Amino acid sequence: MNYDYAKIAREVIAAVGGPENIRSAAHCATRLRLIVADRAKADDERVGEIDAVKGTFYTAGQYQIIFGTGHVNRVSAGPPSGSSAGPRCWG
Repeated sequence: MNYDYAKIAREVIAAVGGPENIRSAAHCATRLRLIVADRAKADDERVGEIDAVKGTFYTAGQYQIIFGTGHVNRVSAGPPSGSSAGPRCWG
């Protein structure tokens, strides 16, 4: 399946409360790990409906979104520069 990773990144940013709610971001082999300012702004159901998302959970202060190997690297690259949710919005 072909995914539009820039679109997925924009949707994730919106679903977790916008760029202003993302304090920092990192990823491992399968998960995007976000530190969010306000956990209540992250909409688990909305995130779960985004293409390529396999699941979400919150632990140890991190909002983790499971994408799987290969996908998380492309999503974490973020939307292209110049978009309303450019690369800096990952924190």
